[in-house]
Amino acid sequence: MHLIPLLLTLILLSGCASADSPRLALLPVADFPGRLAETSGLIAWRDGFISHNDSGNEEELFRLDAAGQILAVWPLAGVYNRDWEDITLAGDTFYLADIGNNGGHRQNLVIYQLDAETRGASLSRILPVRYAEQLSFMPAQHQHNFDAEALTWVNGELWLLTKRWLDEQTALYKLDPTTPSAPLAEQQRLNTRMLVTAADYDADSQTLILLGYGRNWLDRRAYLWLYPVRDGHVIERQGRHFILDEGGQFEGVALGADGHIYLTREGRRTNLFRSRQPLARLLTGELAQGPSGP
Repeated sequence: MHLIPLLLTLILLSGCASADSPRLALLPVADFPGRLAETSGLIAWRDGFISHNDSGNEEELFRLDAAGQILAVWPLAGVYNRDWEDITLAGDTFYLADIGNNGGHRQNLVIYQLDAETRGASLSRILPVRYAEQLSFMPAQHQHNFDAEALTWVNGELWLLTKRWLDEQTALYKLDPTTPSAPLAEQQRLNTRMLVTAADYDADSQTLILLGYGRNWLDRRAYLWLYPVRDGHVIERQGRHFILDEGGQFEGVALGADGHIYLTREGRRTNLFRSRQPLARLLTGELAQGPSGP
């Protein structure tokens, strides 16, 4: 008898948490075929994009053009898709994060380092991931803070940001790929008020981009944070928070060559979107509703 009022309260609380944040207008770019319907990561590469699916799918990367159309499918040898959640890059070196850990039980988290060229990518190294703070590997489902779906490259380091189920914050971990070591110690905590699912970094503006959605399953709102980074530290108090004008399970984000933010959403409807305004204008607070960019 009390279930409906409780659910309504949860929805209202979810809305109140972001009532003061501006809406980020998105433009639809592409619908992916079923083979890429569970898109989970996105990077901008060579005038287009690279994407991949998450767990339960084949070990392959998808090369896309600027319009989101599939140019090629690259099978990967020597890797296994336990739960691929994000991808980042440094030049033509890709880092593919097999770090999904919804249950909190995994002890085989890794990041695959891949060498990429026009016709495909090949495995070069495997980087282990383990959290120094995680002492138990038998929590109840979604009752822990050691899941992760976001990875990006920042000034020579891999930055991994967790998806903290208990408090909807995120913890930052840093990994030097030249001297990988485990366990990793938490470096910083951000009160994102969302489950972080993807990250990218713009070196020109020194901006960390975080994508995510709320834990409320009945009201799957999606959000974006823009944080300034200085001397390897996220300046949380200066972060800009946006509500996406599209809902759903958004899990990939990349800054495109045109300066706009591109986002991917799982499902059988529009999968690839572009921000109406470029990042530079979002950082100055310009959110005009008219057409912007090419």
